[in-house]
Amino acid sequence: MTHHLGKANWNDEERINGLIRSYSTRYDNLFWKTFIPLVGPEPRKAIADFGCGPGLFLVDAAEKFSAQVLIGLDESQEMLDHAEQFIQERTSVESYELKTINFDVTRIPLQPDSVDLAFSGYMLHEVSDPQDFVKQIGRIVRRGGVYVVYDFVSGNEAVFVQKMIERDMSEEQARKRYPHMCKHSIDDIISLMRDAGLKEVKGRAVNDIRAVVVGHMK
Repeated sequence: MTHHLGKANWNDEERINGLIRSYSTRYDNLFWKTFIPLVGPEPRKAIADFGCGPGLFLVDAAEKFSAQVLIGLDESQEMLDHAEQFIQERTSVESYELKTINFDVTRIPLQPDSVDLAFSGYMLHEVSDPQDFVKQIGRIVRRGGVYVVYDFVSGNEAVFVQKMIERDMSEEQARKRYPHMCKHSIDDIISLMRDAGLKEVKGRAVNDIRAVVVGHMK
């Protein structure tokens, strides 16, 4: 059985704290400068993050889009415990829902047409059936809402390896991870969204190894 490189022990407190510390690097100014123009500045009442980790994207998005409802789904209850703490401490949002889920075996437990901004960050490459994952999320997005994928993309193994080495990963580990973490191109993600019924799908590179792709529900 092939080892799933994405199934790290995200219940481990040290790993979780490492993810929290690296948030500002993974969601840097380049990300937001790409994200905001594609999504638009208008308020988004209900925001959901699929694979939310410790919830820091939800915290930032709540402020930037004047959210009233936050929804976070993740496989790790420990991650969600941190997300609850950050939402309570760093936002004024009173209505939030945090759910544990394994996206590979469980259907997403949200109502159709219930979310104005759906987001998955560094998540699409982890799921076993990306097309089904995107279709499930597409059904949850309200008319006028958007779904945003933020992920590593294929095309430049050398830069990916160098960036991972800078994060204290060995070259051997980085080269093993490249096919898993960079399995989709921007065009691949655009196709997945279009096949899920999303419209006006646009993708833009953040840098050589990261991209944001946005699809609208009309």
